Amino acid sequence: MNDTQSTLHSFRPKHISLLTIVLAILTVVTFIAISGPGVQYAVPMMGGVREAVMDTVSSGGASAPAENKIAPDMYYPNPYPYPTPDVPITDTREFLKVYYNASMRARDVQGLTRRVETTVRGYSGRIDQQSSSQQYGSISFAVPQSKYDAFRTELESLVPSRFLTTNISSQNLLPQKLSIEEQQKQADTALVNYRAERQKIITAHTNAVQALQTQINESTEQGIISSLTQQLVSENSSYTVRLSSIDKRIQSAEEWQKAVQTQDQELLNNVATVTGTVSIQWISFWGIARLYLPGYWIPAIFAALTFLSLLWDRRRFGTV
Repeated sequence: MNDTQSTLHSFRPKHISLLTIVLAILTVVTFIAISGPGVQYAVPMMGGVREAVMDTVSSGGASAPAENKIAPDMYYPNPYPYPTPDVPITDTREFLKVYYNASMRARDVQGLTRRVETTVRGYSGRIDQQSSSQQYGSISFAVPQSKYDAFRTELESLVPSRFLTTNISSQNLLPQKLSIEEQQKQADTALVNYRAERQKIITAHTNAVQALQTQINESTEQGIISSLTQQLVSENSSYTVRLSSIDKRIQSAEEWQKAVQTQDQELLNNVATVTGTVSIQWISFWGIARLYLPGYWIPAIFAALTFLSLLWDRRRFGTV
């Protein structure tokens, strides 16, 4: 018998206990389970919370659609303004629209779903969609931007950090805001110009009528009076047409101005609201173990326990 065989016989216990056998089987089974195809390692990141934050600014890559003409020399803008191509760096305003998404794991999916709903409503939020079962739950919600930080803190405290994954994105709507402000200037300017033009039409008409009426009153020849009267009728008719045209332009400009103000308020309301979703998945005890012991830690621990149990068998039963 060589030295290797002697060492092996001196190490092997006379009897291997059931505990050692079970631990060895668990070592092999967990190793195969983790190494199997299609298995994804549950490796916590950043203390168990993986967060992706994306700040984006849209730029005008596509051209705006053709505007709709609704009155002479008056164009009504598209009700949904497109971003301006360039935003000057000197404008540091932020109109951030935040989107929040979280994925949670829990043993009691339906219970956690109810707690999430309560948390949303507790911060003056709104539930837009909800579904839950024993295996899966989903909630779509909206909460005020002013309460977002406190809401997020409480929401993420509902589960340990290892059971939580968040994905947060935000978009600065400054280009849209600039587009609205530019349209506001154009609408205000158009309205001021049209009102000034209307006043000019009224003033010119008043002067023309006074002049014609004075000539009619001073004239003694019937032919001249008839001609001046015809001019007065023509002036009144022309005035009516011109006044009606400018009134339509003023009305269009007022509608434009109101539409832009509505767009601006809608943008501010949009920014003031954080929308998001929370998905909840049921997790098994094996899944919990994988979260706390990622990779090959579990079979390694079973292997170590198997070795210790084998040493204990040697001590109890002796060696071959």
